[in-house]
Amino acid sequence: MKNIKNIFIFCLFALFTLMLVNTSYAGEQAWNALDYNVILNTDGSADIVETWDVDISETNTMFKDFDLSSDSSYFIDDVKVTRVEQGQEVPLEQIYEEQYHVDPNCYYGLMINSDTFEIAWNVGLDNSSDTRTYKIYYTVENAVKIYSDCTEFYWQFLSDENSMSGRNVTGTVTLPRGITDIEKLRVWGHGDFSGNIEKVSTEQVQFNMKTLYANSMLEIRIVTEDNIFEESINNYNTPKLSSILEEEQRWADEANAQRARAKTMFIAVGLVILIIFCIYLRKIIKYINAGKELKLQEYPKNELQYFRDIPNEKNATPARAAYLYYFRNVNSSFENYTSKIFSATLLQLTLKKYITLEPEGKKNVRINILSKTNELVPLEKDEQIIYDLIIKASKTNNSITTEEFEKYAKRNYDDFYDYMKRVCKEAKEYEINSGAIDEQRKKLSTKWSGKGGAYIVGIFLFFMFAPLIVILFPILIEFIICAVLCFKNAGKISALSEKGYEESCQWKALKKYMEDFSLLKEKEVPDLILWEKFLVYATTFGISKKVLDQLVEVYPQMTSEDYYRNGHYTYLYMASHNSGLDSLDNLDRAFSDIAKTASSAYSAAHSSSSSGSGGGGGFSGGGGGRRRRW
Repeated sequence: MKNIKNIFIFCLFALFTLMLVNTSYAGEQAWNALDYNVILNTDGSADIVETWDVDISETNTMFKDFDLSSDSSYFIDDVKVTRVEQGQEVPLEQIYEEQYHVDPNCYYGLMINSDTFEIAWNVGLDNSSDTRTYKIYYTVENAVKIYSDCTEFYWQFLSDENSMSGRNVTGTVTLPRGITDIEKLRVWGHGDFSGNIEKVSTEQVQFNMKTLYANSMLEIRIVTEDNIFEESINNYNTPKLSSILEEEQRWADEANAQRARAKTMFIAVGLVILIIFCIYLRKIIKYINAGKELKLQEYPKNELQYFRDIPNEKNATPARAAYLYYFRNVNSSFENYTSKIFSATLLQLTLKKYITLEPEGKKNVRINILSKTNELVPLEKDEQIIYDLIIKASKTNNSITTEEFEKYAKRNYDDFYDYMKRVCKEAKEYEINSGAIDEQRKKLSTKWSGKGGAYIVGIFLFFMFAPLIVILFPILIEFIICAVLCFKNAGKISALSEKGYEESCQWKALKKYMEDFSLLKEKEVPDLILWEKFLVYATTFGISKKVLDQLVEVYPQMTSEDYYRNGHYTYLYMASHNSGLDSLDNLDRAFSDIAKTASSAYSAAHSSSSSGSGGGGGFSGGGGGRRRRW
């Protein structure tokens, strides 16, 4: 609960901080540099050249739209688009129809509806990316309005619907001639607060923005008291200067108020970040000290290199061995090894004479169910479950091949999956009831794992609020350190009891012994009959092929006919003799494929359905046929 509370506080803080940042990201296109060169003419028109240095990815056509709904006198003509290559401009060919994908090496500039003029050109990067430089030329007729007391050039270069981001935005506006007094030249820029505009001379204005965020507009307004546009006919016989000054002052006051609020908020956020930083710095120190204390509770490092017996042999089963061998911390991950458990248990049932195995070719095995089981050693609960599954799959035949079993598993995946879950559950419950788990250690380990998980969630939240990463980077580093320390502390206090830890070490040492057997000097110890028991657990641990290769080298007699005639027709003989299956590895694969087939069918059946109507759901296998308009 405390961890959830910390995450909730962080989310509120992140939302609060996000108010300071006005950032969005524009898909696959971004400007490296964007320059506007504007020449105002004496007739009130504006010749504009936009130079785009732009990164483009997986895009066929670029678009630039102008909203002309605010003034019906605006008119755009003389459109031209060129690509700059090695300092030379290469003109694109003009076409006169709107296209979603513009023809290669072509462009158009058209009114696409009553309010929108659009320039579009082909870039041909449908399945690739590149950095390109383009120049867009166009003339805005009636760009300047002539009032009785002033003239006004007011143009929106980018609207707040612009989806691209960029940097190094610059622009120059040149007047037809210089005015008499520079104080009578007034200039304003509208957009992101990082922008700046200045009067360079009596006939030139420059503006710039270091960073351009998506959905940020860019407007320039220039007003002169001198009429330097003698040829313009776009006249309005009314005074406008005072209303313009009032409007701009109001906007300036609002912007300055926002700056002041942002500055206050920035200081407040800085203090909050400092406080949070100190809080988590204390936590880091606390976790380090706790780790030192937990180290005292660690079990002594296992010095057992080899173990030559089956641990707890009387009650051992492949599933129980897997639970302890694959045990990591609080929750064992041995459920991920059900195919190995299934294969090994079939071998165990063969040794206990509940079933026999007969090779049918090099990859198929017949499983025969023996009828007189009342005289045999009773099965453990998890073994009994798999034995019942074999009986159910074979129906009344008392026999089934691995190929038939695999088909059964594919058809009855839910049933098969349920049986294997019960096997894992029974093995887990046995180990818990037998004292392999220490509840106090389990709670302590769970506590530290839970804390580590909470920090991982917090780290993901940082990346959900991508604009905050720079601001909160020190706290992000603290979260990462805290997560590492928590999981490290969880690992120091295994949930296994001393008894469970000892048996887990024995299983690992037995695996090591089986792997290194042929390299050891003492090879007389196990009889081949014992190796048949060992190979059950070699299959559980996934090393059966490696072990069998060593056995054939050390015990060549296992491939002889005498071994067969003496009654040793077990899976060991089948795996090593040329008359049957190629190897134990193939036998293991034949068994494990049954469980893997059921698991695959179960996963496919329980995944989300694909939707053809567009209502959502799982992914389908098609696609690749569409491109979206950027």
